Amino acid sequence: MRSLVAILSMTALAACNPNVEEQSGTGTAPLDRGEIEANDDLVQPVVIGESGPRFGACQATGLVRSVAGNGQLPVRAAPFSEAEQRDTLTNGDRVFVCNRSHDQSWFGVIYSDDRVITDACGVSSPISRRIRYDGPCASGWVASAFIQLRAAR
Repeated sequence: MRSLVAILSMTALAACNPNVEEQSGTGTAPLDRGEIEANDDLVQPVVIGESGPRFGACQATGLVRSVAGNGQLPVRAAPFSEAEQRDTLTNGDRVFVCNRSHDQSWFGVIYSDDRVITDACGVSSPISRRIRYDGPCASGWVASAFIQLRAAR
């Protein structure tokens, strides 16, 4: 019985390994997160190129829909309701959907000033590796329940 407890304990500790993406054996290089100083702000940049060099930098496009009340969907700095609100989107706005939170409840989106799908955002074509999106369009995280996926890219 003690050996079973020891095995379960070691398995649980291995699951908590912070270097798991480097040791996953998938052959995929880990995302270079750069030098980020620890602080109290909740920020997680939107990443493009997650599907690899054969696909567009963002996997899909989406349409904001079913936002009740004032019709404003908060765009946050990270996939958490506690993260800073950077902007808002409204019903009918179109966005690029570039990545998702682990629990699928948040989408990392990119959108233009006029809220239409445009090549000017620079995410319509494939890119060679995963990178943080750094403009020229706006980016952030929105609740996935309010985005209707329109087209895979």
